[in-house]
Amino acid sequence: MSLLLLLLNGTLIAGIYVLAKLARADGLSALGVLAWQLLIAAPAVTVVAALAGRLPTLNRATLRYAAVAGALGISAPNAITFTALAHIPAGVVGVIGALSPLFTYLIALAMRVERLRRWGLVGVLLGLAGTLALVLPRSDGIDAHMLPWALLAVAGPLFLAAGNLFRSLAWPPGLQPLSAASLMLMIQALVLVPAALLSGHLPGLDTLALDTRLALVAAGLLTTLFYLTAFELQRIAGPVLVGQLGYVITLATIALGVLIFGERHGAATVAAMLTVLVGIALLHASAGRKS
Repeated sequence: MSLLLLLLNGTLIAGIYVLAKLARADGLSALGVLAWQLLIAAPAVTVVAALAGRLPTLNRATLRYAAVAGALGISAPNAITFTALAHIPAGVVGVIGALSPLFTYLIALAMRVERLRRWGLVGVLLGLAGTLALVLPRSDGIDAHMLPWALLAVAGPLFLAAGNLFRSLAWPPGLQPLSAASLMLMIQALVLVPAALLSGHLPGLDTLALDTRLALVAAGLLTTLFYLTAFELQRIAGPVLVGQLGYVITLATIALGVLIFGERHGAATVAAMLTVLVGIALLHASAGRKS
């Protein structure tokens, strides 16, 4: 069950990235895309929670947990990723997103939630080396003007990794996954939607091109489906397993980038991508080793 949820969640995130890139192509800001995403997903998930009798109990612990988890897992990584998507290929963003399990492992090591494993360390080093090779400017990959945006994109999986660990380690007793998803989304929506509106980054759907409108609505629906399943995955799996979402996101985003945007990657870029994926595979395999 956890493997199916992992594959579904990773594919949904890849779809959200692609839809965000389509919406940004019409000039919509990253904040605008994120606000519309929350404006659709937060009420939808809350309605489902209400129908299921899973509305969250509002107290200091649940509100604090939802606010921090939402900032780490929704607002920060999505704002960063949506910004970067306007400047670099979706496939590259997908590979950079694969750093989430690597960062999850490193943060878990620092917090002594995980122990140092030889092959895990090799996997981390390979993943970081592959990412460095991926973001360095060259003729068949990232142009020099794309480098700052590629480096910015690296911060996205760092926030996701922190969010993975926080949600697992700080989960309030008795809080149900659907309740947590509803409260987390609503808090972020209550903060970001007014901010986007007041700053002029939330245009009405009727002012946008049809393709952009469809992309925003679809992104909101995919986000709804993601959060209806993601917290169940978080509940039944550990933080390092959840970190493997980056692996699925990578493959799905590369495939969608090729199919939808016609992205093509040169030999050096493909080699860098494969290095990252091998590093993740070693990290994942090391979880079952004793050294």
